[in-house]
Amino acid sequence: MAMSVKYQIFEQPLNERIRMCLRVETMMKRFHYFETLKGDWSAYSALLTILELTSLLERGDLKQELMKELERQHGALKALTRHQDIDHAKLELILSKQKHSLARLHRLDGKLGEHLKRVDFLLGIKQRASIPGGTCDFDLPQLRFWLNQSHDQRIRDLRTWAAPYCELDEVIELILKTLRDSASAKVVVAENGFYQKPLDTKQSTQLIRISVNADATMYPEISAGKHRYSVRFMRVSPGDTPPAQVKEDIEFLLSRCSL
Repeated sequence: MAMSVKYQIFEQPLNERIRMCLRVETMMKRFHYFETLKGDWSAYSALLTILELTSLLERGDLKQELMKELERQHGALKALTRHQDIDHAKLELILSKQKHSLARLHRLDGKLGEHLKRVDFLLGIKQRASIPGGTCDFDLPQLRFWLNQSHDQRIRDLRTWAAPYCELDEVIELILKTLRDSASAKVVVAENGFYQKPLDTKQSTQLIRISVNADATMYPEISAGKHRYSVRFMRVSPGDTPPAQVKEDIEFLLSRCSL
């Protein structure tokens, strides 16, 4: 979830490729937030995020998936160059960035995360991090030693370990921005807090975005299948009372992103 000035924005990916992109985007935002903060626990949080990213990326070949998505988006946008009523300068800039991103991915050697398997220090932390309280100073004195280093030294180490992931991050940023910009938000109404529509089989909808007023005390639960998607608005109550479905009509902004 991201926050704009006027709206809270909620997103639902409709395929595994975009789902993975959103996961990496979220984790890289967390990494960049913690890496710049001074203090050993911020460095520790940034380090754990790198290890979490490594575990996530071990599950598949994200580099190949990103190449396929870039090529797919590039082909779809290239077809638009024949149209007269578009901003050709902006389109050419995006096409150029896509080519640059493809070249960038080709330069990434080996399997993602492989470079960290040579760092015993990180492997030790990764093994202990899955144990509740398993990274205490007496368990990992080398970690305490690293946390005691200067902020600049920790930053240099973190950026070295995260370098391939930062390359990915910039490619994913382009892919997601292009996808998000492919749709215009429309005002729709969820009757009694519920909204459901079929998915157009002629269009490959990849991402649903929902915007609600920033001061709203509700959030949408989005679910999607092969043929339809639905949105159920849940009211947040004070204290520990469980959220309940909104019973009145709710106006919100909907974007169905397809490219």
